[in-house]
Amino acid sequence: MFEKRLLAFHYAWYGTPWGPNGRWQHWNHSYKPVEGVTQSAHNPDIMINGRRHIGTVLYPLDGVYDSQDPATVKRQLMDAERAGIDGFMISWWGLDHRSNPVVDVFMDLAPENFATIYYETAKTFRTRERSRQEAVREIASDIIAVLSAHGHKPAWAKVNGLPLMVVYIAEQYTVAEWQEVRRQVREAGLDMFLLGDTYNLDYLEVMDGLHTYNPIWITLRGKDYRQVFAETAEAVHAQGKLFAATVSPGFDNSQVSVRPEWLVVPREDGHYYRMTWEAALACNPDWILICSFNEWGESSVIEPTLEFGDQYIQVTRQYSKLWKNS
Repeated sequence: MFEKRLLAFHYAWYGTPWGPNGRWQHWNHSYKPVEGVTQSAHNPDIMINGRRHIGTVLYPLDGVYDSQDPATVKRQLMDAERAGIDGFMISWWGLDHRSNPVVDVFMDLAPENFATIYYETAKTFRTRERSRQEAVREIASDIIAVLSAHGHKPAWAKVNGLPLMVVYIAEQYTVAEWQEVRRQVREAGLDMFLLGDTYNLDYLEVMDGLHTYNPIWITLRGKDYRQVFAETAEAVHAQGKLFAATVSPGFDNSQVSVRPEWLVVPREDGHYYRMTWEAALACNPDWILICSFNEWGESSVIEPTLEFGDQYIQVTRQYSKLWKNS
């Protein structure tokens, strides 16, 4: 029913003084490395052992970059093609956020049916106090705006003719509230294929498919990847909806978080990534998602690094071919 697709979560919030952003963005994470030390920020202007002082455990192979730079986007598109990745879900925080111009660049440069946004639902309750009704209106307004601007363009990903929209932490809003979002979008003369971040099957009433953003919670809860993926895939498929399994190379936010919130899931020389891929392949998913292409603060990247070169690009390519040819 659904064509196999390999999509990766993409982060568009990086800036450099010499790039279109005109200043450091996101590389200069604030942090509090030890208890009792005043919170400070990484300073990318400082070089330590030949590397800029940036908020990540790993280091970009090509150095720091500006997400709005067309040269950066072209290079990332080449890496995606080498890896067998069919598209990016671009973390999007609103029309007035620096992630929005990056979508414009992708619409100009990306191949057909490649890019969509990852709607950061957190933006609706982190910015200011508001009623839930106002937040629902904001979500609908955002989706209407971005679909009106880009949903019809060739580069925007489509599913059965509908523009793909992927939303983070769907359970922050009820099924009824998402139904209201869809009602407002349709009232505006638009429609979408909605992929929600939750394994709560109740949301299939309003979502066209389900996924989880970062699957490391499966490890942290002592659960088995194969079992969780298989059970969820079976239940989603029983309702004729799309199931996307998510793979991960690992996680390490120790450079950007207060110590009690440090979380490290070791890469194990690539074993963890391969383990999640094997579990994904075993559940017969419609799609496979990668968390992430370039979330450097959490070091969940498969983008080339100084430490690993393009190892994770190559591993991704191997599994992408294996899955698509099966």
